[in-house]
Amino acid sequence: MSASLPEREIAAEMQFHPASSREAAWRVAEQALAVRRALLAEAMRRRIAPEDETGTVREIAEDSQIRRLIEEAVSVPDVTEEECRADYARRPERYRSPALYEAAHILIAAEMTNEGSRQAAREQAAGLIAILAAQPERFAALACAHSACPSKSAGGALGQVTARDIAPELASMLAAMTPGTLCAVPVPSRHGYHVLRLDQKSEGRVLPYEAVASRIRDTMRARVWSASVRMFISRLMEAERVS
Repeated sequence: MSASLPEREIAAEMQFHPASSREAAWRVAEQALAVRRALLAEAMRRRIAPEDETGTVREIAEDSQIRRLIEEAVSVPDVTEEECRADYARRPERYRSPALYEAAHILIAAEMTNEGSRQAAREQAAGLIAILAAQPERFAALACAHSACPSKSAGGALGQVTARDIAPELASMLAAMTPGTLCAVPVPSRHGYHVLRLDQKSEGRVLPYEAVASRIRDTMRARVWSASVRMFISRLMEAERVS
């Protein structure tokens, strides 16, 4: 394979295939270029012309040829209702509504790339946690006085939120906390350090099939399409090796 692929092309392709070693990245890049070459050769054999532009998405000519080849060559059967229901029945717990948290926080803003700013914010947040451990009723007042978040006008209350609504660091901590408790350590995020309190938590429930049927169908269609594309490429590569 490498004898017919210029080394400079493989070296340029390596940047798109990070790996544990240069040798591994070289092999993956070499394989990717070989696949691309086989696809382009098949597109030429089928007289598939390139398109310079598709809708509002610009493509280089070779990419558009490959895309059109896949569209023409790969036929994917539709997913049946029975298959979707069977997929849901195997592991219905995959389809849960998100957990709902009622929480409050005090944000001590920091420039997180600056060690001095980070340290000062961490120490201030830790000091507020120490105060609140002894006087939890002061949370709203301290939020109004110190928080850099607009929620300070509501005493730090975030209302009801899901993991998608907040920084991932806060979501991870809330998932591990017990309702009615204050987090014992400042929680870092890209904005600074948070003093975090969880008031209530409602665990997500398993959604009925009807609520997730379209999601299951789309996921299964994508899975079948990917498998079909891999099979098509495998056949092309095998034909190239034989020839």
